[in-house]
Order: sequence, then structure tokens, then C-alpha cells
Amino acid sequence: MKQEIAYEFKQRLVQGAKVFGPLIGPGNEPETTVAAIKRIGFDFFMIDNEHSLVNKETIYSYIRLAREYELPILLRPEESTAYFRPYLDSGIQGLMVPQVDSVEQAMYAVNQCYFPPMGRRGSGIGMSPYLLDGMDVATTPLTTMVEYVNRNVILLPQTESLAAAKELPRILRLEGITGTVVGTHDLALDIGDYKIGMLRTEVNSEPFIERKLQEIVDICQAAGKIAGMGGFSPKGYARWARQGYQFFTMGYVRDHNVEKTRVLLQEARDLIG
Repeated sequence: MKQEIAYEFKQRLVQGAKVFGPLIGPGNEPETTVAAIKRIGFDFFMIDNEHSLVNKETIYSYIRLAREYELPILLRPEESTAYFRPYLDSGIQGLMVPQVDSVEQAMYAVNQCYFPPMGRRGSGIGMSPYLLDGMDVATTPLTTMVEYVNRNVILLPQTESLAAAKELPRILRLEGITGTVVGTHDLALDIGDYKIGMLRTEVNSEPFIERKLQEIVDICQAAGKIAGMGGFSPKGYARWARQGYQFFTMGYVRDHNVEKTRVLLQEARDLIG
């Protein structure tokens, strides 16, 4: 079983890579879905449990297949106060945590994701073959295992409100925070300065949103952390990639529609180069 998948993914981001991954909802067959994600050329995929229903046994199947196809697997949990640990201990490698508006909420995620001294994660080592990617628990020193897990965590609290944007410099200073992902639609709803009848794509291009998106990526770059986003077309992603965004959620896979994401990814890569 390949090791250091999540760590290598983070290193690619540090080196400036632009990465794309679909959100996975219900109604899919894991085997064919993950095979298609790999074949299409995505860099990661993310299970969405904030806005959809994917059961835990199915998520475990996705974890197994992520290792088989050597793809990072992330999860968007139900809410910022959710209990993430069973997913992480089973082999989920990263979290995109919704509605994190304060340092305290971000610290809650850090404490669940990381073993001491970074966090306060309890030991579930050895209960899943995917947490340590094939290491022998009986013969591997505890410090080696703890350091391996901590090194392979991806933690991306979302910025989805004005309160979150204000607190972002402090949130990004926390040890263990990889960066942030802007929930563009939620941010627009929180600001509320849009006209009746506008489409979501139109709202996302309004000056009040663009100013805030630029402010957020500037904060990330100053902190040396990753800036990500969702909610745009390939042309929108290409524009914001030039401003410094690197992590993009693209497409929503449900009811076996994974092949529809192929055109989106190809267009984005062609535009970004």
C-alpha cells in the first residue's frame, strides 16, 4: 500500500500546484466512481456529508478505493462541531470543515485531527488498515505512527462569512491548518449585497464578492497557507488561479453522473495551462 499520499499532496500544493477534485454525493457505485475520477485526471476527491447523505459503510469503501487508486480522500463533515474522529481513524486524510467562524472552532478541528503535541486526538491506531497505510502496529514505535498520521492530515476550515474572513489571519496561524477553502455561495448569502433575480454565477462575480475573494487569497499568501474555493465555472477558476488560489472543488457527483465532470476539468486545465 502506497504511503505518504496526503503528505505528498500537501507538498505539491506548497510547490504551487493547482489541484481539482469533485464532491461526492449519494447514488454512486464507489468502485466505478473512483476508477472514473482517476481516469478523468482529478487530483483528489471529497465526500460531501454537509449537504448530502453518504453512509459510513460506503465511505469506508471509498477509503479503500482511494488507497487502491492512490488518490487523496477528503471529507466535508456535517458541521464544524461534528465528531470527525471515526472518519479520520478509518482513513479519511483530510477535512474541509464548514462554517468555521472563529479560532475556537478551528482549534476544535485541530484537536480532533492531530495527536499531541499538536492536538488532542485519542488513539484509534490499529483499528483500520488505512490509517497507517500498511505499517505493522506491533513492531512500529508509537512516535513513528503518531508522526506519520500528523504529517498526513489535510485540514481546511472553510471561510463562508464575514466573521470567518475577519478571523482568518488568526485561524491560519494555528499549527496544523493547511489553508482555507472559500464557500463562495455561503459568503455571498452572509454578505447579502446582491440584487433580487440574480443567478448564483452573477452573484459570484459581483464586486463585493470579488473584493472579499482577493482579500482572502492575500491573507493566505501572507501566512504561507493554501487558498481554495468552490462555486465557479472553469473560466472563473482560471481567473482566480492567476490570483493565487490553488485548491478547487469541481463538479458534484451523484446518481452515477461522474463522466459529466470530465469536460469541466479539461476546460479548467486548458485555461490554466
